[in-house]
Amino acid sequence: MADGIEYLIEKNALEEAVVKYCVAVDKLDDLDFMMTNFTEDAVLDLTGLELPRFEGHEQIRGFYTQVFADMSHHMHILTNFRVVKLAGNEAQVYAYVTGMGRSKAGVDIQVFVYYDLDLRKSDGGWKISRFFEAPQLPMPESVTQVHKKG
Repeated sequence: MADGIEYLIEKNALEEAVVKYCVAVDKLDDLDFMMTNFTEDAVLDLTGLELPRFEGHEQIRGFYTQVFADMSHHMHILTNFRVVKLAGNEAQVYAYVTGMGRSKAGVDIQVFVYYDLDLRKSDGGWKISRFFEAPQLPMPESVTQVHKKG
């Protein structure tokens, strides 16, 4: 892992990449911006939330298309950010997230989760290559009311 000023620069860039993701998901209206957060071969693994696992831009975009259609409001607060691994152009980060939202059907959601992410650095900066999310505290039933179909 890098040390000194190089480490701080990379840690800041990694945290900014995760904040950029939170901003994109909170906007609820810009799928192109959302997809700039992920590598082409990214995996969005939401099995920790009892939701599916999505592979590649097409599947991930499909998931966020539905989220944006279902939700009227989103707000994510990122804390306890730490770099678990930093080796060249590969990194793993971990953070706590409080997510809040309201569905267009009027269901309120508040969750306390953690993100366990792999990121890859390229000319475009750091992008998420593996996204895993799971509960830090028990999940409310409202999550499956909004995000599970059928």
